[in-house]
Amino acid sequence: MNNVLENQFSISQVKRNANFDMKETHVHPYYEIYYLLSGRCRIFINHTIYILGKGDIIAIEKGALHKSTYMEDKSHERIVINFTDQFAKPFYEEFGRELALKCFQNPHMTIPVSRREYVDNLMQKMEYESMIQDMFSERLLKNHLYELLIFLIRCQEFQYDAIEELDPGDAAIQKAAKYICMNFHTPVTLADAARQANMSPSFFSRKFKRTTGFGFKEYLNHIRLKEASALLLETNDSITDIALRCGYNDSNYFGDVFKKMKGMPPYLYRKHKGMM
Repeated sequence: MNNVLENQFSISQVKRNANFDMKETHVHPYYEIYYLLSGRCRIFINHTIYILGKGDIIAIEKGALHKSTYMEDKSHERIVINFTDQFAKPFYEEFGRELALKCFQNPHMTIPVSRREYVDNLMQKMEYESMIQDMFSERLLKNHLYELLIFLIRCQEFQYDAIEELDPGDAAIQKAAKYICMNFHTPVTLADAARQANMSPSFFSRKFKRTTGFGFKEYLNHIRLKEASALLLETNDSITDIALRCGYNDSNYFGDVFKKMKGMPPYLYRKHKGMM
């Protein structure tokens, strides 16, 4: 793939076995469209849990913290499309960025059975163009992606009750995750979050990890560092002040956690404008 497309667009189809576990936390500076071809999985995005089955699509906004876990004792197959703002720029210019990315606002869609062949064919076209790479490929890839985005926006307009409701246990974990997101700037504890789910701390800790893919402390740190990263780039506040605003009472500890998870200390992250 040429450098432009390699940095701005990708599509892959992957089959995973039942024992696959996503080891790395996913936060990335591009958009993702995840289409499940077989199996069932649970995807945790920011503080919301989505249950996907065959024919479901999840649209993951750039910068969203997310992780997937598979729910059945058999293989799963999915197609994943990634694209950047730069790749979608002509689409933004024609329709406006808010409308162009509307499908990311309510990200879970079930593709009607009668329309899955259409979606499959569209993705096959994108996969083909990403492989052959001639002088027309970039234009055709953009056309196919924009067509898919328009289809997903339309799909949302007519979809009402296709989304599967969460079971009580998952709903309780989602409530606790939302609480953590709303209170990350305070000294929120495992016990605080467990109370939101009406569970004992030990049971909550295991259930949270099994449901979301994150340990409680790991998740809390990711939420805090997401906010801290934005403040480092968007404000001139001191690193100590940013640490305090994001729930860290010790700026040295904040620096250690930041370096471990981001690969560089906060002052270098700010200096290099988040480029790692």
